[in-house]
Amino acid sequence: MEYPTIIGVASGKGGTGKTTVAVNLALHLAEQYPVALLDLDVEEPNDNHFLHRSMVHFQDVGLMRPEVDEDSCTHCGLCAELCEFNALAVLPDQVMIFAELCHGCGLCSLACPVNAITEHFHKLGAVTKSENPLANESSVYKKNLTFYEGTLNVGEAIATPMIHELKKIAFDQKESKHVILDLPPGSACPVVEGLADLDIVILVTEPTPAGEHDLCIAIELVKQLEVPFAIINNRSDVGDDRINRLVQENDYNLLLEIPHDNEILYLYSRGLPLVGATQKFDELFTKLWKNVKDGKNWQMQK
Repeated sequence: MEYPTIIGVASGKGGTGKTTVAVNLALHLAEQYPVALLDLDVEEPNDNHFLHRSMVHFQDVGLMRPEVDEDSCTHCGLCAELCEFNALAVLPDQVMIFAELCHGCGLCSLACPVNAITEHFHKLGAVTKSENPLANESSVYKKNLTFYEGTLNVGEAIATPMIHELKKIAFDQKESKHVILDLPPGSACPVVEGLADLDIVILVTEPTPAGEHDLCIAIELVKQLEVPFAIINNRSDVGDDRINRLVQENDYNLLLEIPHDNEILYLYSRGLPLVGATQKFDELFTKLWKNVKDGKNWQMQK
């Protein structure tokens, strides 16, 4: 397999070290290549806590939501009947719209026989982009790294349109040799949207009952989406050998084991990346990238 272009970093649950892996892998690659890093965890983006980039507005993201002209509406009920998300309820003298359920598909306005429904843009959040290169960044890897961050507005319940727009940006990175996507944790709709059409995905887990349980759910998800995957076992010497047994019993691909290290905690608590901090962490991500490039690590799992 050739070097992957779009690399997702995901986890079945939060707190496994997914963001740490995504940020530091991007920084490691940026020592040699033009790299784009996109934070798709739009409900709680954290990548820039370790990059400290100055960000500028790139684009607003939203969806179209319906408005009903009650004077024109005949209250036939067709819009509510067709809506898969139950975002409309038609009463004899009123149409109720539940905006938090609306996915902006536009079917209601298309189906309305009297054109009583129009759409307006509703902003969900925004994508920002790092100013690159920055005048105060002398390191090569920093100049080579372009960073995008999506931030969902407080109170918004639908994250998938934000992730969809970030994915469009990712696939349009013609100047970047590698693109790293820091996906949301879990296995809900935002994760499905983030995983679709990736070249490969790295699943970061930990050797705990919750880590194993949610890793198995994530594995079944990537199998359904037919995305090649491999696993990183973080804090591998804390807990038990459940992840190693899972890997061996199912012939999964284990990219790397990262032992518990107080120095990682020290750097993390101060918002500092591992790459560039000490030689042992540079060697750790050199090893990770070597294993990523090894084609045998990315056989499609059935």
